[in-house]
Amino acid sequence: MSLPHLFASRTGLALDRVGRRLRAWGAAGGQGQYSVFLEPNAIKLNNARMNHLAFLNLEIAGKRVLEVGGGIGLLTPFFDELGCDVLSTEARPDNVKEMARRRPGKQVDVLDLDTEKDLSRFGQFDIVFCYGTLYHLANPREALQAMAGVCSGMLLLETCTSPGAHVDSHPVRESQSINQALRLIGCRPTRPWILEQLKELWGHAYISKTQPNSDEFETDWETPSKHGNHRAVFVGSRSKLSNVNLADQPAATQPRISS
Repeated sequence: MSLPHLFASRTGLALDRVGRRLRAWGAAGGQGQYSVFLEPNAIKLNNARMNHLAFLNLEIAGKRVLEVGGGIGLLTPFFDELGCDVLSTEARPDNVKEMARRRPGKQVDVLDLDTEKDLSRFGQFDIVFCYGTLYHLANPREALQAMAGVCSGMLLLETCTSPGAHVDSHPVRESQSINQALRLIGCRPTRPWILEQLKELWGHAYISKTQPNSDEFETDWETPSKHGNHRAVFVGSRSKLSNVNLADQPAATQPRISS
């Protein structure tokens, strides 16, 4: 589905409203502890992420969604606009308070995926939304297993990765910041590692054929950029998906969509 056709759909209208909200938040800026979420590059990245998620043309509207690692809730309105029943979670209590302030009356809770292995207290969900979170976790396999335990449909996953055809989670040390790893240890798994985990835990594993329109998303995996985050987008699914935008194996190249 092209972006012009997309904007005629309900998803496109939701994306347009959320995009305007993100741009307004970015223009307003921020000071203090939450400013890192509102920097121009962060807003640009979030716009690119959500443009691409809408482009994938997945069945999202009206679903029950668990958002993990939600930060201060900047991406959640996309699901609100689509009539989803959303529970937004985040490891840092201060971020959860800010999330609740930005989304009054909505469901929010504290969830530390590095320590909490049983998420059944939250109930069951059609979709788990995990964008920009997995690579901040010291135990990504255990976190994915916990998410799979409460997901009856799809995992929507965007994460920083390590280039390579090998299977490895690549633990790394991160800086001390409210948008980085809570305990300063994260990971940069390879694309094959992620697909292997998703297939085992969900039954079906996919990677998007394209990338969001951001320099943070790698396009050439044979000669990747020396610097950068090498991000990619994945889908785990309980059922087989027939979607022209998804592949079950990582490709050497992934072009960025225009937006």
